[in-house]
Amino acid sequence: MHNTIIYILLIVISACISIISKFSLGIKVLLFFITYYILFFILEFLSIYSEIHIWEQRENTSQCYDWFEHYFKKNYGILNGENIFDYSESIYFGDYTISSKKALENKYNLIFNELNLSKGKKLLDCGCGIGAWMKYCKERGVDVIGLTLSKEQQLLLKKKGLTAYVQDYRVFNKNFINQFDAISLLGSTEHVTDYSGEKDMNKKSYNDYKNLFSVMKKYLKPNGRMLLTVLTQCKPQHERLDPYNLFQSYIMQRHYGGYYAKTEIISKAITDNGFTINSIDDYTKDYHWISIAEPDHFGHWWIHWEEDPLDKIIYFFKGLVTDPFLLHHWLYYGMDTWMWQFGGYQKTPLTDNQVKKAIANLKYFIISN
Repeated sequence: MHNTIIYILLIVISACISIISKFSLGIKVLLFFITYYILFFILEFLSIYSEIHIWEQRENTSQCYDWFEHYFKKNYGILNGENIFDYSESIYFGDYTISSKKALENKYNLIFNELNLSKGKKLLDCGCGIGAWMKYCKERGVDVIGLTLSKEQQLLLKKKGLTAYVQDYRVFNKNFINQFDAISLLGSTEHVTDYSGEKDMNKKSYNDYKNLFSVMKKYLKPNGRMLLTVLTQCKPQHERLDPYNLFQSYIMQRHYGGYYAKTEIISKAITDNGFTINSIDDYTKDYHWISIAEPDHFGHWWIHWEEDPLDKIIYFFKGLVTDPFLLHHWLYYGMDTWMWQFGGYQKTPLTDNQVKKAIANLKYFIISN
């Protein structure tokens, strides 16, 4: 509730200044918005250009995924009762003509095998999303537990018969010590670190990831395996200082509450905790392509207003009084910010050169204990 409390205080202060003014009603309304945004921009300036931590990153991420849950298509990623895509990439192995269902199976088979999973083993899925990967593992006899920051997602997972807890997986849980044969972190660790004005973001990113993997080390059994999929910073910040790229980067960070670290920073945080990195593979093309192949994939989608419009409207008004970054969510949607990081929307697979020039690259880290 940290962010919401600050947000409400901004609204109350702006309303009081507006009400006590002697202007007409129309000017009072205008004064309210001017006052609010002046105060908001002051806080943003302090948050971005100083080391003052104004906003709670976990709450920001939680509100991002709650927002997704209300505006995605009902039964997201499911066709005829079967999952055909999820909250992240699918794997094509270079053949972008295969079906989305096959591409998703490719990913789950790859991850299942890399984690050495089998019937009876225990898996912790950190940042479990809508539970498609959890469901796949459960159907193959794996005992799987999911962790999410979103209460909305936990309710959805419960309806699917899956076990998930609302918990920040960066926070140590003594009940998980040496409990898991494998740990998966699929597309969630972009939220591990956030940009908040630190002079040396490489140092901050390293410390945040090092602390994360220190926790994972305690959870994993000896000879256990871990698989991390994460978007990493490809094009450095100093190479994208034009207004458009700066604004898109700002919207992305504020929308989902996170920051893309460099591949070498994450690698060092992993190995400094005593893990071995078996391989690092690039699947940027695959992440881009699933958003093209499936128009309802979160990477490039349109809201289906005909589906439960009342819920969407109610949640919008709820956000007006609880979420300081509600506008950022809608700008992310309207500006196609997700596709921006891959060079923009296009109906053909990315070329190798486009991957090299992209803002972000998707990496698979295969890790052993």
